[in-house]
Amino acid sequence: MILKGILWSWALLAPCVVAEQQKPLGAGIPKHEHLQQDSWRRGLNFSSPAPHLFASAYGLLQQWSNTVFPNGHTMAAVEIPAFTLLYHGRMDEEDAPSPEWLAFDIEMAYGIMGSTRQSFMLSYQTTRPVKALYFDGESAALMGLGQLDTQMLHLYGNVTGPDSGGGMWRGLEPEYERAMGLCDWLAERGLGGVGGFEGVVRMNAGFEMREVKAEGVDENGDDGNGVGEKKGGGEVKGSVPTSVYPLPPQPTRTDRPVSPTKPAVPPNWRGIMGPSDREPFLQSQGWGWFSSGTWHYGGSGMGPGRGETRAKVTACGITSWYSGRFWGSLVEEEGKRLNLTQEGFWSGLDGGNRSVAMNELGRRRRLHHLEGVSEQAAARVRGETEAMLRDVLEGGRCSGMVWVDVFAEIVQRNAGHLMALEKAARWAGDEGNVTEVREWLYKLRGQSHMFLVSFLEYPNEIDRATWDVQGPLFGETYSRCRYRYIRLLVDIPMKPWETDLRDAAEEVMGGICGVLLEVGFEVERAWYALEEGAGARLVKLAERWEDSVRGLRAWVGWEGEFIRCDKVCEWDERCYIPMWPLLKSVWGGRRPRPPPRDGPGNGTEPRPGPPPGKGRGPGYGGGHRGPGYGMPGRGPSWMGDETDLWAPKCVKMDDIMPRPRAD
Repeated sequence: MILKGILWSWALLAPCVVAEQQKPLGAGIPKHEHLQQDSWRRGLNFSSPAPHLFASAYGLLQQWSNTVFPNGHTMAAVEIPAFTLLYHGRMDEEDAPSPEWLAFDIEMAYGIMGSTRQSFMLSYQTTRPVKALYFDGESAALMGLGQLDTQMLHLYGNVTGPDSGGGMWRGLEPEYERAMGLCDWLAERGLGGVGGFEGVVRMNAGFEMREVKAEGVDENGDDGNGVGEKKGGGEVKGSVPTSVYPLPPQPTRTDRPVSPTKPAVPPNWRGIMGPSDREPFLQSQGWGWFSSGTWHYGGSGMGPGRGETRAKVTACGITSWYSGRFWGSLVEEEGKRLNLTQEGFWSGLDGGNRSVAMNELGRRRRLHHLEGVSEQAAARVRGETEAMLRDVLEGGRCSGMVWVDVFAEIVQRNAGHLMALEKAARWAGDEGNVTEVREWLYKLRGQSHMFLVSFLEYPNEIDRATWDVQGPLFGETYSRCRYRYIRLLVDIPMKPWETDLRDAAEEVMGGICGVLLEVGFEVERAWYALEEGAGARLVKLAERWEDSVRGLRAWVGWEGEFIRCDKVCEWDERCYIPMWPLLKSVWGGRRPRPPPRDGPGNGTEPRPGPPPGKGRGPGYGGGHRGPGYGMPGRGPSWMGDETDLWAPKCVKMDDIMPRPRAD
């Protein structure tokens, strides 16, 4: 009774407080969405950037989502808490220079440069919160279609970078040029330095930060960049406080090179060049790296999960190429490929398999890239990102809504429900068996109510007109649903990038509400007819309901939430999706033989080769060359075999790190 009194008091008070600010509950359906009865399912705009912005922002710092959709379009301001551990692997005992990568997981650092007798592991720890600029997607992957596009556009205004003059592939030099360029940009704009943005966060098979050291700051002073190195003897180089617990002396060697002669290749790509005991941790090296990546999967078909929590997105510090102001370079091509109308509606099948077509619609974001973007558009996004970062530093205007959390709540409430409702709507019985029909509809109605209960004020008196989707009850229910999260934000001033997030939340909720309420109202009408003794012929309705929910799933594009391992993996297994560069062995459980002395190797050596091509693959620019001949080309073929992506499986250590040959 106490709770009832509190809720009743709030219900009486709330209208007085927010009446001037909120969307009225009786507002009904927005004029542009007052469509024909069957148009909620037909009126989903697949060319709208809103579902993409929503899904991109929801997936920030989640390994699973950013692997499924690796071509990032979004930039975010993140903060790394004080006393966060970071790691760097090297083949010499020198300090990590700046800019240099620091992995959030020691397994990733060891995976990159470990498992040799010349490997050194440096451990760092922040001494205060550190702000960083984060690029989403697989932004640290060096192969693919558009994983590096946002960084390249930010620096050069194009996705290919400066003209190389037709020279040879330069190994990892472009990686360090990108890192230095981003550091320089932050410094030039007055955004770097102590208290500013001191790193760049990216992801491949794990998350890393490129550390940005401030110019003119003494590395041993108290005003350093907040990342202190833990050295032998307990000294923490870079900032205070120092540790009172001594570390063992650091071993030294004189019979090793000071620096590697070539960059390390991924552990599961390496051949064994001699007895396997020369690299005692080689097997655990790749498996440990892969396993650490799975710890940060985040949300998936297995349910909600934790992403990378050691970096946290600021409340409204998000800008994106999916803003309506910048989106559009792919709309025409995508419309033709997916059979969309000029308004973005799906035209339906023109022959072919409907299930395949739905999959292509739902996964359309995977092929998004930014190659066709103009320099002017790149400059505008760069300018907006600069304004957003400056706003974060200066404590500028922000509504206070934690958008990433709101989007996560919407996904968690609805992703599993969509799958369950689609399955429940599937009819496979005898339509002439009234008992069977009633039992099926009863269960479907119960599943539908899981969504309706939050928004529908169930009427006391019911007739057939009650459940008309053009009627007042539908309009009131739809309004409660569409504006659930943003009703109080209508009159709050916002910066353009936060307005984008608010509008994306509204449009996505509008699409979800429109389809699920229409299906729900039709189910209620069918149940009413059944109770009134009317003969219901439900096969066609069932097909329409199932198709409506499937179309909605394709529109929201949360494909990562709809895939999972079919069984619970054993303790020595992990649910596998291909994360670059840790792809399952293609050598049938055996390591590759050593590369021929004068021939191409395993595709990772810094060998001479032709420069990147320009335009071999339609719409993707970049050649498609075989391994061992320079930098891989640009195109979907470089994103790997997708079989394991859309049908994840449990794998063991030997699947990632096959046993060495006996020879």
